[in-house]
Amino acid sequence: MIQAQIAAVMGKFPKTIGACVFAILLTQIVGGCTRQPSAESTDPASGAPSLETNDGQSEETDQTPGDDLMLVGDSSADSAPESPATNNNTNGEVAAQPVVDDPAVIDVPQSVASQLDGRRKQLANDLKPEQLRTFLSEADIEMRMITSGQSGIEDSATAFSELKRIATWKREASRRLIEHADATEKEKAIGRRGELQSLSHLASLGDLKAAESLQLLAESLQEDSDPEVRSDSQLVLIGFAIEDLRNGKADASSRVVSQIDRLLQASSAPDAATLMVMGQAKDALLQFEHVEEASRVRAMILEEFVESGAAIAGESDAMGGLVDMARQIAGPSFQISEATARVQNLMETFIAEANENTDPSDSAVSINDWKAAIKSLADEQPDLLTTQFLAGASLEAETVGRLDLSEATYQVLDDKFASMQDDRGSEARTALQARDNREKIIGKTFDPDLPSTKGDELSMDGYRGKVVLMPFWSAAFADSLLVVDNLQKIARQYPEKVAIVGMNLDVQSTDVPAFESRNKISFPSFRSVSDPEASVANSVAYRFGVVSLLFVAVIDQEGKVAAIEFSGRDLTPVVENLLR
Repeated sequence: MIQAQIAAVMGKFPKTIGACVFAILLTQIVGGCTRQPSAESTDPASGAPSLETNDGQSEETDQTPGDDLMLVGDSSADSAPESPATNNNTNGEVAAQPVVDDPAVIDVPQSVASQLDGRRKQLANDLKPEQLRTFLSEADIEMRMITSGQSGIEDSATAFSELKRIATWKREASRRLIEHADATEKEKAIGRRGELQSLSHLASLGDLKAAESLQLLAESLQEDSDPEVRSDSQLVLIGFAIEDLRNGKADASSRVVSQIDRLLQASSAPDAATLMVMGQAKDALLQFEHVEEASRVRAMILEEFVESGAAIAGESDAMGGLVDMARQIAGPSFQISEATARVQNLMETFIAEANENTDPSDSAVSINDWKAAIKSLADEQPDLLTTQFLAGASLEAETVGRLDLSEATYQVLDDKFASMQDDRGSEARTALQARDNREKIIGKTFDPDLPSTKGDELSMDGYRGKVVLMPFWSAAFADSLLVVDNLQKIARQYPEKVAIVGMNLDVQSTDVPAFESRNKISFPSFRSVSDPEASVANSVAYRFGVVSLLFVAVIDQEGKVAAIEFSGRDLTPVVENLLR
């Protein structure tokens, strides 16, 4: 409930707040200020170890209320706040207040409310660097609990007030850490990150002065010696460039791209925050018709996260998830290059000729023209989308009977991409293996040991002497059944000589009989269960080289595979040739 309330209120803020600080607000993803410089560092006063996880985020050990050494004061939640000048804690100390000479500083709150233990906590004087770091960690935890609705706060106004108070104290603690005489360089870097984040928190809560200070701070830190501070600063500046783009500033589109390039050059490894901001930048550029710049950002996403990330995805589930996310964020290509357009035009020509039954010897698409076009495309744009495009082109040529063009395309896939140890190589090898499997299955007897979709016994032996039309289909892909009308027409024309026996490829959980009943599927089908998690998702589909649906296998009177068709065209000529 509270998340929805916060989202609704934030939606009313000026756009310049929400977008310009988008990246830096991803504290939960990039670790926030909870990243500690040492996995063994221990608060000497409290004895509470600060453990660092593999991704750099710290995990604080459980502490009793009395162990919050950097947070003093124990007033009840409903106590009236004392004045900043006389805010005495229970130990007689005076809690120092944030510096007020910065125009972005809002009225300093008296305390930070903790819904965890019912107390109001304050930032004490003379804290050690370790204690300041712990304060920053706890501030992040409390803010996450409030925004996730786990803090117990039900009222959105109260939630915003508490978020504002915590963010202000977080900024003050960050400043103290930066200026502390005993702080190490790494601890000072944590302080700089904390100040960036606290300003972004305040800006997201409607503080325009904080947004102005955030931009100035990010500009001053974009060449910082610490890579995480540098990365955070550059992410913030990308957000501001996106806002300038939305506000119509002339050079904003080029600044978005150059800032992203600068970030990637400086970053040691891709992360989710960078990916999400790049996706936002791509969408904003495309929205305002900066297609060339949007294409460049999209290419950066594919290169940085998909092509590079795929190589190490097998070693890390998190990296694998990032690669999948990057594919979705990159989306399909929205700009057609000259090389791509040339191949597409040639494809349209030979497909149209096939539909008009033009003899290949009279085709306007020569093998030399085709080879030159696909080689040029592969050389100019050797990315994943090109690999996928060429795999599709080879299938199109194979479908319409232009085996000369198909073989030439498979050769380019083999020469250019198949040896690559990334998604491009995987895509090319899959296409080549499927082609080989389709060639090998022709002439082979097919008699699967599989049940029917109803669970009954089903055997090809009962169809000896007939031509069997076998559509491969799935309830998850209803278009796979579009070819059935043509198959039924042929079967009605030759009722004693032609039969339809399907091959269902759905996963185990699919209620296939119910789907057949709803869609009045009258012909029997084998049930070959697919497992997307297996190395070969479906052994029957793999054996036939199925890479797309529609797909029909034509099995002759002796039970041997005579032909494969995946264009959806009329199979009457193929059947009649077998019946002669």
